Amino acid sequence: MLIRQFQLNRRTRMKLSWMTYGVLKVLSRRDLLQMLKDHGFEGVEFRTDAGHGHGVEASIDEAEREQVVADCAAMGIDIMSVATGNRYHDTDPDELRDHIEQTMVRMDLASDLGAPRVRVFGNNFPAEVPREQTIAQVAEALKPLCDYGAEKGVKPCLELHGEFDWQACKAVAELVDHENFGLVWNSVPQDVVDGSVKQALDTVWPWLDHVHMHDLAGQGYPYRELFRLLHEKGYEGYMSAETERHPDKGVGDLWMFVAYYSDLFRAYRDLARA
Repeated sequence: MLIRQFQLNRRTRMKLSWMTYGVLKVLSRRDLLQMLKDHGFEGVEFRTDAGHGHGVEASIDEAEREQVVADCAAMGIDIMSVATGNRYHDTDPDELRDHIEQTMVRMDLASDLGAPRVRVFGNNFPAEVPREQTIAQVAEALKPLCDYGAEKGVKPCLELHGEFDWQACKAVAELVDHENFGLVWNSVPQDVVDGSVKQALDTVWPWLDHVHMHDLAGQGYPYRELFRLLHEKGYEGYMSAETERHPDKGVGDLWMFVAYYSDLFRAYRDLARA
């Protein structure tokens, strides 16, 4: 089994990025990048195929791609991921093939933007198909994507999303068995076993490449433990904010909301180091 090890570093610095799915999806690319720069974000994860205001899509031409890179560089923001909606659970072979081909096109986009990964999904277990068959199908879909991405410096990363929890994603990862493959932690209730995320995190750690966070101020998810465990394991990657908690729920205007999120992230990170 191919796995990747981090060395423990007591000065581990988890980095903050924003995934555009959620409250900032309406912003233009200029306003989005300015917002992130103002609040100390280091990276951005562009969600494609969702009509977001940033305009970063597989359909943009070479000149537009170069402009996206220039815009982000001017603000000091790293394009750390392209998030697709592509999934590989479909029982229709034509639909499955289409999602694989779409992913390759989005890997081309990621390569042109200098993004080292694309996010993809499992995502469900069709009732008419045995669970093990769907897991095997998803793994087989990912293998050519791993090979394709290796030539372009882009890693397909399967998110712990939908019905594909940490156990299912581990099973996929073991079948894929490829150096150019990763998992995206999604900070969802399915991660929690007896009040802790340790078992789930330990299980997927060998393949962990990226982390999504949601409502850091909410109740019920052990973010403090997650940050501590990631720090202890030496994680130095990005952690993307992905939240739909709108400012009109008492946080204030959008600018203040993003500032608040950034401060919460740093508080959790500092506590993990203590």
